[in-house]
Parts: sequence; C-alpha cells; structure tokens
Amino acid sequence: MSTSDADTTTALAGVVAAVPGVARLYPSGGVLGQVSAALTSAITGGPAGGDIAVDGGRIAIRIGVGPERPAAAVCRDVYAAARVWAAASGMPDAVIEVTAASVEPA
Repeated sequence: MSTSDADTTTALAGVVAAVPGVARLYPSGGVLGQVSAALTSAITGGPAGGDIAVDGGRIAIRIGVGPERPAAAVCRDVYAAARVWAAASGMPDAVIEVTAASVEPA
C-alpha cells in the first residue's frame, strides 16, 4: 500500500467514524491479510494498513455499533457514506461490504 493509498483509507475511516452510532472500526482483512500486512510493514518500514480494506473495486468495512441506534440502521448509513466517498474517489461501481462486528452494551 502506498502512502497515498494509506491516506485514502484514512480519509474513508474518518468518514465512517463520523456516522452516528459507529463506536469503533475493526481491521477488515482476514487473519492472513492482517499477518501479511504486518509482515510487509516490518520488512518495508511502511504502514501496516488501516481498518478499512480498499482493494480494486472492493471496499470492506467492519464496525462496532454503539447502543444508541439499531445496528442495521448504522450499517445502512455507513454503506451510504462509503458509497458517496467511493463515487467521489473514482470508484462509482465499487462493491461495498459493511459488517457489524460487535454491538456495544447499553
């Protein structure tokens, strides 16, 4: 991931975190992807990657949802925010996956 790619996912992470009801972001890659990113970071000295995976035409987002709003509504709002971001970033046909990885207790 280049610095500009890291900046891009950081910008999207800010958009997602600003959605009401998002309590936290979780790493979106699988275990192998996270290990690979960590090894690449150790070898290159670059960033290990962020919580949001942007790979070609796919955006994967895993969130923790707070107790103040229904998880489904928060996920729909995150999807809508990511869709606007993707279109503005030149990826209007991106496949966007939003997963509620946890729901915070009330």
